[in-house]
Parts: sequence; C-alpha cells; structure tokens
Amino acid sequence: MPKKHTNVTIFKLRGIMDTEQDVFRDVEIETTATFEELHRAILDAFDFEEGEMASFYMSNENWEKGLEIPLMDMKQGEAAAAVSMSNTAIGDMVGKPADKVLYVYDFLRMGIFFIELIEIKKDTPSTIYPRVSLVYGDAP
Repeated sequence: MPKKHTNVTIFKLRGIMDTEQDVFRDVEIETTATFEELHRAILDAFDFEEGEMASFYMSNENWEKGLEIPLMDMKQGEAAAAVSMSNTAIGDMVGKPADKVLYVYDFLRMGIFFIELIEIKKDTPSTIYPRVSLVYGDAP
C-alpha cells in the first residue's frame, strides 16, 4: 500500500519491457522500500496481475544475471536464500545512477524487464510513493 513520509530519498527507476516495441515505465519509489514493493509497483505500472513467480537479478552494464532476489525462497534448510524480495531494501542493493537490475516475471512466458536507476532525489511533500511518473508504449 502506498505510504507518505517526508524528507525521504526517492529512486526513479526506468523499467523497459523486453518487447519489439518500445514499452517502458518510470517508477518512483522510496530507497527504503523492499524489492517486494517494487515488484508490486511494476505489476501496477504495466497492468499485470499478481500470482506468477518473479525474481530480480542484480546486473551489470552487459545486463548479465547476478545475485538473485526471489519473490519466494523455494530452497530449504541451509541452502535457503539469504535475500528475498520481502527482506531486501532496494537501497541496500542499488545506490548510484546507471545501476542495473533484471526483473523476470512469469517464468513460463519469461517477461523480462531491464530496470535502471536514472535519478536519485528527495520526495515531493504531497506525493504518495510508489508512483508511476512516466508511461511510454502499450504493454502487451
């Protein structure tokens, strides 16, 4: 659920959908928000339904998959993941403009999004975050 704080640092993230047409959304979200909150903000921004498996992957300038931040930890015992969407703040993993993250939604259809931090700013007093600040193109 959106929340309102004051004097908070905000990340503006651009999510580009891996499609033939140009389709992207800019999402503004608090740096203290979890990846689970970002997951829900992306689904809302692209009008997707919840209910599919998803993961974020820390990435580099070549968009290679790095550390996985899963929606749900499917491993058991000692092999369990130390990070998940619900326990990892975006600001703990992303920190400077041009940092990149891959987001995979629905592993059967392989919806892939290229997420890049494009701006770090202070919140606007009357704004509730997360919010979509720019919409370009129609999501399939």
